[in-house]
Amino acid sequence: MDYSIDFFLNILRRSLFHPSFASLFLAFIFVQGIPVNSYLFIWSSVYTGSVFFVWFLGYMTKVSRNGRKSRKIDWDDEIVLITGGARGIGLLLAETLSIKNVTIVVLDIRKPEIEHPNIVFFECDVSKYDQVQKVAKEIIAEVGHPTIIINNAGVVKGKTILDESEEEILSTIGVNLLAPFWITKTFLPEMVAKNHGHVVNISSALGFSSVAQIADYCATKSGLLAFHEALRHEINARYNASNVRCTLVCPGQVETGMFDGVSYKYPFFTPTIAPIEVVKKIITALDKNETSDILTPYYVHLMPLLRALPGFINDLGYSIMGVDDAMKTWNDTRSKPKNQ
Repeated sequence: MDYSIDFFLNILRRSLFHPSFASLFLAFIFVQGIPVNSYLFIWSSVYTGSVFFVWFLGYMTKVSRNGRKSRKIDWDDEIVLITGGARGIGLLLAETLSIKNVTIVVLDIRKPEIEHPNIVFFECDVSKYDQVQKVAKEIIAEVGHPTIIINNAGVVKGKTILDESEEEILSTIGVNLLAPFWITKTFLPEMVAKNHGHVVNISSALGFSSVAQIADYCATKSGLLAFHEALRHEINARYNASNVRCTLVCPGQVETGMFDGVSYKYPFFTPTIAPIEVVKKIITALDKNETSDILTPYYVHLMPLLRALPGFINDLGYSIMGVDDAMKTWNDTRSKPKNQ
């Protein structure tokens, strides 16, 4: 069992930091006859109030984005399009959703290693707008209009800015950032017209804070954050399609092979996560038909706050955690032939 900080924080979230526990604790203090003006009762009230306040903020965020009532989707009516669905998170998503008898459309430059009657593969370089437009006509004619699009395709080169070639930089930008633009521009109009659909953008923890030897990847993931936020606001404020949901996924290091060899000094605080954990969170957001921000593991929630700290504190943290040395041990296993 992985006894990382996430394990213990998850226990606290379900116990001490849960509104039900906080309510029972304050009630227990009260029935003990402890005076309401005593320090114990006052601090117990502060604790309970704080737990409820944080819970209320989360609830209001959910309501503001989804309305008070959010109907679960009927999977029989959905068509899911996944870019980069030949391996990693994309492939696992396709496999898992196919069990629900959902029609899955996979866009990739390579064919998935699995075959399933519910999974339809179309070869496409999603970084090229003309290819996306061409394959879209085939998808609509053969399968129908996708109602859920998952912008998952991603590449990493693992080189410094000076070592990376122009072609490699353009490839990373094309797959990681331009592809979500092309896919969304192509398939969103039908969702807006029917006021039904879901766009999932898979960014990264590195979209919040960059590290050495991966500048192009970090830049594209940061750009994808901005793209996602603007898209969500345009859907609500320009297209008046509030039932088209937008989910942002920002995972830390996922065990998909993309970052093999990368390690940190203190994995207790920055644990890697299994792909299935990310997939379960995505499917839950889709199933509930809710706009969500999925940040996992827990340390990712703190990363947006880093930019508000003085620069020397950030640099000190990077130094202590050995962040800028992490990519030195990276192994490019995903681009190598299987017999190597």
